[in-house]
Amino acid sequence: MKVNQYTLTLLTAILFLFTGCESDEDFLKEEAKDFLTTENAYLNKSQFEMAIGTLHRNVQTFYNAGDGEGDIFPLGLGTDVCFYPRDDQKVFNDWTQLNEFESLSSRWYSWQYGIIKVANTIIEGVEREEVKWNSEEEKNAISAEAHFFRAFAYRNLAHVFGAVPLVDMPVNEPKVDFTRTAREEIWKFAKKDLEFASANLPLSTSIPGRIVKAAADHLLAEINICLKDYDAAIAAASKVIDGDDGDYQLMTSRFGSRASENGKNVYWDLFRIGNQQYQEGNKEAIWVAQMEYNTPGGTVNYGRPLIERIMHPSWWRLTKAGYSGVAQDSTGRGVAFVRPTNYANYDIWKNSEGDIRNSEVCIKRKFYFAGDAGEGAELGYKAGDLIPNSFLTSLEDTMQLVYPVWWKFGSDKHLDAKPDNGYVRDFYVIRLPETYLLRAEAYLAKGDREKAAADINAVRTRSMAAPVDSDDVTLDYILDERTRELFGEEYRTLTLCRLNLLYERTQKYGHLPAQKTVKPHNNLFPIPQSVIDRNTGTVLEQNPGY
Repeated sequence: MKVNQYTLTLLTAILFLFTGCESDEDFLKEEAKDFLTTENAYLNKSQFEMAIGTLHRNVQTFYNAGDGEGDIFPLGLGTDVCFYPRDDQKVFNDWTQLNEFESLSSRWYSWQYGIIKVANTIIEGVEREEVKWNSEEEKNAISAEAHFFRAFAYRNLAHVFGAVPLVDMPVNEPKVDFTRTAREEIWKFAKKDLEFASANLPLSTSIPGRIVKAAADHLLAEINICLKDYDAAIAAASKVIDGDDGDYQLMTSRFGSRASENGKNVYWDLFRIGNQQYQEGNKEAIWVAQMEYNTPGGTVNYGRPLIERIMHPSWWRLTKAGYSGVAQDSTGRGVAFVRPTNYANYDIWKNSEGDIRNSEVCIKRKFYFAGDAGEGAELGYKAGDLIPNSFLTSLEDTMQLVYPVWWKFGSDKHLDAKPDNGYVRDFYVIRLPETYLLRAEAYLAKGDREKAAADINAVRTRSMAAPVDSDDVTLDYILDERTRELFGEEYRTLTLCRLNLLYERTQKYGHLPAQKTVKPHNNLFPIPQSVIDRNTGTVLEQNPGY
C-alpha cells in the first residue's frame, strides 16, 4: 500500500508539472494578491495609526523586555546611580567588558533603528497621492508623531554612540555601505524633526500615551542644550512650563487611587498604580509608556513589567530575621537584580531634612524582625523590633536582602494581591520636573545662576526640601537633583554620555568595581560589531578605545 501511495503521489506531481505551468517562467512567477505591502497597506488615517502603535510598542519594550537587569541599562546601570549586586564581574560592574560584542548596548542600538525604520515608512507614506486624508492638518499630525519618534531614536543613538548612520528614508533594497554622520549633525537632524513635530502635534489628546506638543518641546530643549543653543533650549522648555503647550503643573496635593490613605505624600502618589495619566489628573505627565494588567498586548513579556522585581531587595527571604521566605503582598517579590549606589541611597540625601522624597514613606530604610524573630530571638529581639545593622553580617544580607526600598518602583498593595506580578503601572518617559531641570541646565550654561536656582527650587519646593542658594548651583548639583527626583525614570546613561561625564561620575560615585574599571573612552559606547561586519560596502569606523 505504501508503494502504491508513493507512486500515486509521484504521478500527481509529474502531471502538475506538465499541466499546471506552460513554462519555467510561469512556474516561478509570483502573483501577490492578498499580501500587504507599503503600496497598499497605508491608504488612510487608521492604517497609519496602526504603524504609530508599533512605535509606541517599541518604546514599551524599553521597560519590559526581559527578566533581569537589562531593562535598567539606559536608566544608569553601572554608573553613579545603580549597579548589579550579584556579580562584580558582570558588564557595567566591570567596564572592561563593554566591547563591540556586548549585548545590552547592542540591543539599544538596534531598537532605535527599529523605530527609525517604522517612522521613515510613515513619513514617506503620508505624502503618497493614493492616501485619503480629511485635511492637511490630519496628515501633518500623523507625520509629526512619526517625526517625533525618529528624533527620539536619533537622540537615543547620538547621546550613547556619538556618530551613527543617518537614515532619513525607507531602505527598500539591500544596502551595505552606510557611513557614520557626525554626532552634532545627528542632533541637528533631530532638532528639525522636533521642530516639525512641535508645529503639528496637538496640545492635548484623549488617548493616554499619545504624543503631544509638550513632549516635542521638552526633547527640543535637551537637543538645543546639546547644540549649545541655550536661548532656544530655554524657549522650548518655557513653552511647556509656562503654559503655551498646555496646562502642565507640578503636583502639590494628594491625588489618585490611594490619596485617602494617611501618612503618605504626593510624591508617593505619583507612582501608585493608575496614577500616571494626564487624562486622569496628573498634570506632571508629559509622555507615559502604557502598561495594562491582564490585557493582550498590555505588556511585552511575562505579563507584567518587572521593575519591582528588578529594583527591590529580597527582604521577604530574610528568614534569619523571622521572615517566612515566601513573598507577601506587603513586601512584593524583589530579587535584587539592581541596587542603588551609596551615592543614590545616602550621599545625595545629606542635609535633606523635610524632603518628602527621602521620607520613610518613599524610601524604606527601616526593617523590622518578623514572625518569631528567627535568629534574632536568641539575641533578645522580638517581632516588630528594628533590625540593627550589626545583625546583617553577610554580603548577601546587604547586597540582596536588605537595602533601601524605593517605593517608586513597587507597591505594598498589588493587583489581585499578587506580590510576584501585581505591580503594573505606566512608566514616565517625560515628566515635568525634568523640563524644569533642563531649563535650569540651560540657564546655568548661560551663567544665570539665579534663574537656574529658581527652576531647581520649583522642584524642591514641591518636595518640601530646603531651597538651593544660587551660589551653590553647579552642573553636579543639577545631576544630584535629577537623581533625587528622577532616579529610575531619566535615561541616566544617556544624560551622562551627552554631558561627557559618565567616566567622571562613575569613577567618583559608582560601585567600587565600576570605579576601578571605567575609562574615559566609555563616555561613548562601541558600535556593535555585528553592524560593522554587515556593512561590507565600506568601513564603518569604531569609536576610539574599542
